[in-house]
Amino acid sequence: MVGGIPFHEFLIVHAAPIEGHGLDDLGVQSIGVGKVASAVRCADLIRSRDNVRAVLLFGVAGAFPARHRDSDSPVKISDLAIVSHDQLGDEGVVTPDGFLDLGAMQLGDCGPFTADPRMARDAVERLAAPLVHGVTVSSCSGTDAASEIMRHRSGADIETMEGAAVAFVCRQLEIPMLHLRAISNWTGDRDRGEWNLGAAVDVVQTAVRGLMQP
Repeated sequence: MVGGIPFHEFLIVHAAPIEGHGLDDLGVQSIGVGKVASAVRCADLIRSRDNVRAVLLFGVAGAFPARHRDSDSPVKISDLAIVSHDQLGDEGVVTPDGFLDLGAMQLGDCGPFTADPRMARDAVERLAAPLVHGVTVSSCSGTDAASEIMRHRSGADIETMEGAAVAFVCRQLEIPMLHLRAISNWTGDRDRGEWNLGAAVDVVQTAVRGLMQP
């Protein structure tokens, strides 16, 4: 039980197949990589089931390194994090005066989308992991220039390709969400990313099992 909701009433989802490999006994579902695939698939799964009271999204993420921040990162490679709130980072238009998101143009909502506070608090206590701010993008920050821009624009700690999209669906359908990520790399120039995808997958899967096994 997490946040007062029993294990069997969670829809447990992830993006890339590697993130969920070996967790079939928990009934995890792959929803695809990226905003569109994850949002559509998650909405379909929620609507097709009668007993979904909450969504757990888990996976790996990139974290913004200290060189792109005004302070040290709250996480390091292979750390687990709980996403307290997430936002769409590149829905809008780049102008000579800067970036305008859909909210600034009164064309939509880019967040922030907040995780269920009771479930997040329960996860923090049980997993001893920090709360972080996420940003969701269509194109990951694979250069230092892109990473610095996205960090400055969003103020986020970590970057994913699904978080805010799934959170948007959950808010629209009035379903609480919990979001777990393990850090697989630093954003920015990829040869400085200190990649450890395998360790991040192991860490986040261990956390899911710790929370979700009945």
